[in-house]
Amino acid sequence: MLRCLLLARGPEWVVVDVATGALVRSRASGWPVVATDSSLVSHQHLGADRDGSYSGPELDVVEIELADDDEPSDPARPEAVMVRRAPERVGIPRRRAVRRILHELLPADPKRPLLGSLGPSISYVDLDGSRPSVAVVAPDRAPAFASDTAGTWCHFSLGGRKHRLPVVDERLIETRVRARDGALTSEAVAAAIGGVPRYLVVALGAPHRGQSPKLVLGVLPRP
Repeated sequence: MLRCLLLARGPEWVVVDVATGALVRSRASGWPVVATDSSLVSHQHLGADRDGSYSGPELDVVEIELADDDEPSDPARPEAVMVRRAPERVGIPRRRAVRRILHELLPADPKRPLLGSLGPSISYVDLDGSRPSVAVVAPDRAPAFASDTAGTWCHFSLGGRKHRLPVVDERLIETRVRARDGALTSEAVAAAIGGVPRYLVVALGAPHRGQSPKLVLGVLPRP
């Protein structure tokens, strides 16, 4: 049984194992999050913080029970696991613990290519499962979001390098408050995620035409 902090929840969830700091992601089919009794959720916490304040509406503590994985390994998702049942929500995190965990997940050198490549995708045949397929990053400045007929997009700079990646975080896709040019207003983004965006959960998606695209699976506010 793994106790984890939930970082992205749909259509594919990503968590970080509290004990080891390892990032774990679901198989492509994903799993919903199951809420437990409300009294349990409101009284169990991760870490310690004197003010007892909650870090944000989308950061939950969940428990995951791993199951035997009979599916072939996916070089585009080496962190993917099979679980016995849907991750179970068991608590809420403290700000101090969340800050520490997120800080430890950030890349040591943000100037290095994101997920090992410079472009918005990686050729699937070049993947062998030896490098991470998911990362948590803190852009140089607050990211910007917009939508068009092709979907919702995140524009951000990391280590001085600019990126434009598709967003699959359903909270932002469903946001209806947009400017005439399709941009999501900063107020709308903050309302959707519970604060000013600070961290992005970026991961490789399912291959399409031989390429595994980089996707923004989750957007997190500053704890």
